[in-house]
Amino acid sequence: MAFTQHSMRMSGILRGGGQTANCTVSALRVTLMGTRIFKDCLYTVLWVSESMPDGDYKLSIDDKTIAMSHSKRGWHATEA
Repeated sequence: MAFTQHSMRMSGILRGGGQTANCTVSALRVTLMGTRIFKDCLYTVLWVSESMPDGDYKLSIDDKTIAMSHSKRGWHATEA
């Protein structure tokens, strides 16, 4: 089956270590052509409203929660 993919920007909330911050996230949206079926993947945190210390966080977007890690290298998803 054929699919399309494009980059999406969305708002999210980061929570962890007693901290909460709003954020802007980029994700790759893959859609099965001719349907409304899609999957967002490859989440990247682009902007965070507050400075957050290194550590583990939960990124909430819509109905999803993605485990994220923050370090001097930036933000990275910690689960596939």
